[in-house]
Amino acid sequence: MSSVYIDSSVPSVKAPDLQPSAGAMDAGQDSSSRDGPSKLSAAGIASWAKSLKIPQPLASTPDDSPTGNSEKSTFSRFTSGFGLRPSPKSPPKDDSPEGTSQSGLFGTITKGLVDSSKNAVKAVQVKARHAVSQNKRRYQEGGFDLDMTYITENIIAMGFPAGDMSSGFFSYVEGFYRNHMEEVIKFFETHHKGKYKVYNLCSERLYDASLFEGKVASFPFDDHNCPPTQLIISFCQSAYSWLKEDIENVVVVHCKAGMARTGLMISSLLLYLRFFPTAEESIDYYNQKRCIDGKGLVLPSQIRYVKYFERILTYFNGENQPGRRCMLRGFRLHRCPYWIRPSITISDHSGVLFSSKKHPRTKDSLPEDYWFSAPKKGVMVFTLPGEPGLAEVAGDFKVHFHDRQGDFYLFVYTLFLDVWANKIIAIELISSF
Repeated sequence: MSSVYIDSSVPSVKAPDLQPSAGAMDAGQDSSSRDGPSKLSAAGIASWAKSLKIPQPLASTPDDSPTGNSEKSTFSRFTSGFGLRPSPKSPPKDDSPEGTSQSGLFGTITKGLVDSSKNAVKAVQVKARHAVSQNKRRYQEGGFDLDMTYITENIIAMGFPAGDMSSGFFSYVEGFYRNHMEEVIKFFETHHKGKYKVYNLCSERLYDASLFEGKVASFPFDDHNCPPTQLIISFCQSAYSWLKEDIENVVVVHCKAGMARTGLMISSLLLYLRFFPTAEESIDYYNQKRCIDGKGLVLPSQIRYVKYFERILTYFNGENQPGRRCMLRGFRLHRCPYWIRPSITISDHSGVLFSSKKHPRTKDSLPEDYWFSAPKKGVMVFTLPGEPGLAEVAGDFKVHFHDRQGDFYLFVYTLFLDVWANKIIAIELISSF
């Protein structure tokens, strides 16, 4: 069994104008030179009346009447927007010009309000989605606007498809500002029907796989964390099997934001598929494709795990190896300010292995009591004299430092611990939040 002592550095549509039609009325002219009865006599009045040309109203149906048009274009359209229909036994309509005018005005106002409200909500939704996606590239073609990026022609990264109750109420609400499930399904049914498979990396939420024709695989691990190395290998094998079935097949990878966890897995997949020979090149390619500023996969521990996977491919042909058993004996914090005295938790994917808040020798003490200064200035040491060590570790494990000023942590894989043991883990290799 190896013994390990880890050093660490702290860180508008216009309505058409309506032109009224002008009607002309011709009246018979009265000539003083014409012979005939006086206009004031009964016979004169009758003769004059017969000579008048009175315009006749055009035959019309109820739908063509002004009242009918007003009713159909206002109240019916207004209520239909809410899923309502006017009663067939509605009271008789007011055919008076005043009623028609009032109905038309009311309809115009309400329609304008409804349209304005819908446009305002849509505008807010678009702004919210763009704000949440931050620096990520969006797919904005063919009427779609999604937090989604083609990393290659067959590998797609995207944000979580929210808005469906199968993934919980909170996710349903998130549909307002994240990718909406219906729009995501419409996209894949339009562009990759029957040729896509979705990989969900979220441990915090799932959804009904039947929404994507049952082609959903789950490889879950927590946000801001690293997966077991075996999970990376299994994911790459599954994605490769799907891609080789058909040249048109695509894999769709997402976590919640579709950036960090997604980046770790896609960068590893690019290595597995021999797109790039090194982890650095694979990560850099992913970052440039996914994010405008090239900052997608940035957490030090997650970057380190892509490098671990590169070594597994190089030295073990992509096959997982049992982790080396090691005894973790203590920590040294270099260039540590006097106010940083964190408590410590050591864990693996099975649970907690050590906690300074629960260990019999430290649980009743403040962190300031069990950190002591080393002879070298600026170095603080944590260890338990008389104890064989803090915890025995094998494979993947996590060291989490808890401090009032903020937490910081690191993930390590013991198979390659010879690279890290008894050496300073620089501040840029430690994740913080």
